[in-house]
Amino acid sequence: MEEKKVSTLFEEMKDELADYVSKRLRLFKLQSYSRTSRIGALLLYSIGIILLVVLALSFIFTTLALYLGGLLDSLPLGFGIVSLLTLLFVIVIIKTKKSIVNSLTNMIVSFLVNDDKE
Repeated sequence: MEEKKVSTLFEEMKDELADYVSKRLRLFKLQSYSRTSRIGALLLYSIGIILLVVLALSFIFTTLALYLGGLLDSLPLGFGIVSLLTLLFVIVIIKTKKSIVNSLTNMIVSFLVNDDKE
């Protein structure tokens, strides 16, 4: 009679353990969906902002080139100066790549860590 109770107890424990593992896997899957959707939304938002900034900068640089061209009485010279400034800006960004990548990595990690705390 006692053997039946022990075997029944082990069966119940096995069922509860299987149920627990199943629920933990479901929770992990839902948390993964949540993180993925948040990261996807943040990525799309960032791409939209970047596109708007690029559009605004192109208008600003074109306006600056036209203004400098008017001041110097030479449109090609105005566009040349703005092109050189743009190239200088690109060179500075390339030279500071490591610090930019590190700061972006830190932002992503802090976003994921703060996501865990919520």
